[in-house]
Amino acid sequence: MKMRITVNIENDDNTEAVESTAIELGIPNFDAFTGPDTFGEIFDRYERKALEARNDAMEAATEKYLSELAKKNTVGDRGRERENY
Repeated sequence: MKMRITVNIENDDNTEAVESTAIELGIPNFDAFTGPDTFGEIFDRYERKALEARNDAMEAATEKYLSELAKKNTVGDRGRERENY
């Protein structure tokens, strides 16, 4: 079984501001939950993988965001006051 976490950063008009970021990871199948004795262990594996993937997705999306910001923040712009932030 797999999970896909997608991060979209969009402008106010819903257009794409930066390329989407997607992270895919394997998670335990439902069959792995064989009973109450294994639930905690299997769910812990699921949760750890999901949190790690979320962090990876946010890190990659933030890198894309900052890269796009750097393109828009050229040397000539640095002296001017920002109106939109």
